[in-house]
Amino acid sequence: MMLIARHAHTKEYMDANLARLNDEYVCPGCGELVCLKKGKIKIAHYAHKILANCDASSEGELALHLQGKLALFQYFSKKYDEVKLEHWLSEIQQRPDLMIRRGDKWTAIEFQCAPITLDQVRKRMAGYRKLHLQTLWILGETYQKKRLLATTMAKFAVIHNFELKIFFWNYKHNIYYQGWWQIDNGGLVTRKTRVNNQLQQLLKIQQSVILAKPKIREIQEYLYKQNRNIVGIPWICHAQYSLPGGLKIPHWQVAVRIIMVLENKSVSMDEMLQRCIVQDWQQFGCVMVRDVQKLWLYHFLNDALKANQIEYTNGKFKLANLVKWFDTYQDKLEAFREAYFIDSHILSRRKLSN
Repeated sequence: MMLIARHAHTKEYMDANLARLNDEYVCPGCGELVCLKKGKIKIAHYAHKILANCDASSEGELALHLQGKLALFQYFSKKYDEVKLEHWLSEIQQRPDLMIRRGDKWTAIEFQCAPITLDQVRKRMAGYRKLHLQTLWILGETYQKKRLLATTMAKFAVIHNFELKIFFWNYKHNIYYQGWWQIDNGGLVTRKTRVNNQLQQLLKIQQSVILAKPKIREIQEYLYKQNRNIVGIPWICHAQYSLPGGLKIPHWQVAVRIIMVLENKSVSMDEMLQRCIVQDWQQFGCVMVRDVQKLWLYHFLNDALKANQIEYTNGKFKLANLVKWFDTYQDKLEAFREAYFIDSHILSRRKLSN
């Protein structure tokens, strides 16, 4: 049953409930004329005059996209000053699904249900950037029925309130988002959370060394030249909280480079970006990889500041104390257990005193 059609003259999408019987409408899929049917028994809908000429199924992905687009139009109309459906941007020859305005600021909305390539997303984003338009990609229900790959998440992720997010829409929840955070040896999480698997991370690194995995070869050789080894990296390199997603390698490989720079001198944020952020990231569609790297570094440094592991003075970061490198897996394990025992003992004494 077709619930949405396009007005034959204005080209606007029209809900069957709001359509007028005397106007002409066409199928959004094939462009052929459709009949508007409004009765007392069935809900208002459109029907093809000649169904055989339609190659697009009104019950499939096309219908989901059109119905979702109209629902988003109604949703944004209640929250924004002005909403336009499929407004033509002649300067860039593009037609976003919706344009929403609050005050004098316009935002382009892309509602995505069908598969789309990274190059296509980037091409559309390049057009919107030419007009200095904020843009939000919202994924429909077809993207919510399966677990998204990291490559897909990178294609649509945006930075919002210092967090990488992927936005979705469905009839039940309207618009909602999932945060994109990662934990070494722990996979993806949807919110910033404390990491409690440092020992598992250490074991994973030890196993990688034993198995001589190619992914650690570069950092292994780099540390070897410094008379250091991977297993012995300082505990500060094992993040205490989940960090923004997008890296193709574990967080500790970036963290160890940052710590080694900070061992030698105080460093500004820009210097760390230039010298420490490796380029093995996912390919992003809606945001620049440089902005994702800045976001990652912001959270890593902010977490370390809160833990009193680093200090920030005169626009530069430095280590609060000398960090300890370890010679062997066992030495590092013992140091962790000793620190854990001390922390647990202090916590127990505080509970007793209260």
